Amino acid sequence: MSHTEKSFIFEVKPAEASQIDLVHRIFSPEDFSLPQHRRYQVQSNGEGVYLIAWDHETPIGGFLVRWSGPQDEAVSSRIDVSGRAYLEGGLTLDEYRRKGVATAIIREAERLAKLHGCTHIGMEVGSSDNPDAKRLYEKLGYIDWGCGDFTISWESKDAGGNSRIDSEVVTFLQKPL
Repeated sequence: MSHTEKSFIFEVKPAEASQIDLVHRIFSPEDFSLPQHRRYQVQSNGEGVYLIAWDHETPIGGFLVRWSGPQDEAVSSRIDVSGRAYLEGGLTLDEYRRKGVATAIIREAERLAKLHGCTHIGMEVGSSDNPDAKRLYEKLGYIDWGCGDFTISWESKDAGGNSRIDSEVVTFLQKPL
């Protein structure tokens, strides 16, 4: 699906196997735990779709949408996640922010989630360190789930193979489809 925003044309489409190394080099060159490959694996397994926005041959943003809802126990222990799609790993390269990229990816994710039979969609957003993203999501109709903030953690690896655990305090936002 192509999008035009202020004379800027880009395309949002599911990732392809042949593109993942490039997507990794652009989105997460310092993370040797290969998060972009893991997101593509979710798509390969039929558990979701990894949507990438492209400016010609350059990946400029992306979101993974899972059909199975959020995996974090902090959310899944408080709400029924069945029939809920879940957006994760969202990013837009700095020079492409405020140009409609994230909005286009999210709208395409919502469209596909509906086609997949999902009735709701949700995502986690940094509670204090990402106010612009939170404002965008709220503008798109996502609302705070009302159960407070929680901490998520994930592993990353540097070029030397050294692992580290990163964490972030987030809140869950959701919307009906």
